[in-house]
Amino acid sequence: MDPARPATMQEGWQSPLLDALEQQPWLDKAGNYLTELLQPLLDLPEARPIKDFLHGTWLGHSLHPVLTDLPIGFWSGSLLLDLVGAGRSAGVLSAAGSAAAVATAVTGVTDWTVTDGREKRLGLLHGLLNVAGLGLQLASLQARLGRRRLRAVSLSAAGLTVSTAAAWLGGELVFGRGISVNHDAWTAGPEKWTPVLDDSDLVDGAPRKVEVEGRAVLLYREGPRVFAMENACAHAGGPLDEGEARDGVVTCPWHGSQFRLRDGALVRGPSTFSQLRLQARIAKGQVEVRGRQG
Repeated sequence: MDPARPATMQEGWQSPLLDALEQQPWLDKAGNYLTELLQPLLDLPEARPIKDFLHGTWLGHSLHPVLTDLPIGFWSGSLLLDLVGAGRSAGVLSAAGSAAAVATAVTGVTDWTVTDGREKRLGLLHGLLNVAGLGLQLASLQARLGRRRLRAVSLSAAGLTVSTAAAWLGGELVFGRGISVNHDAWTAGPEKWTPVLDDSDLVDGAPRKVEVEGRAVLLYREGPRVFAMENACAHAGGPLDEGEARDGVVTCPWHGSQFRLRDGALVRGPSTFSQLRLQARIAKGQVEVRGRQG
């Protein structure tokens, strides 16, 4: 886990509200309790491919945000149909949204298990609000079955309101805090071949961190060939050089994502992105790197 991810100091109308929400001590207690319940399941060897699927490693980015559109869309359509008097069709959409919300929650919990600190607390609150929204929608469905239309519509509107608030917190986590985004996406260069290490200092099969234009790059050698990739893990920025390297694969020390050293390809999540590669060569006794050209 990331032991110390400093908080950013941002000012905006939402800042006091977010500060008040994410500093609630009960969120830590609830989060620790939920983690203790889930950890035995997460540690099972059989859980690894399931976790990778739920994270979205096969998709190339997080699966959870893709699914979040479904319940919100279904529930919004349900309320609209209620307002125009199409109650039966509204009920169908309400039920579909509730079913989609369950699948969405499973992927959300999976992503939440690999967050830390402020983001873990805010993510838990995001999840709890979504559970409350789902509960209101299920109560609305029950009222529909009992032919209590006004109660059903009121509960549906209340559920959609709570889910919208949860979605706002979800947006803060992704767009404001960078959760589930590629942490190497804005890294580029250097434009020209840049010497970073003496050829003799790079041992075959042993990864080596070097500094290039103020950032860290991981080098790896296989015989006469040299490979280079960004040292900061694409998942959350963890220092790959501090992780275990075995059989040509490096494991991030923060959350356990694994990448192939010779090309940065993703081997195992929770990351859903491969590592950014750089071009590398040996010239005049020096290891040189540069960013992708063209």
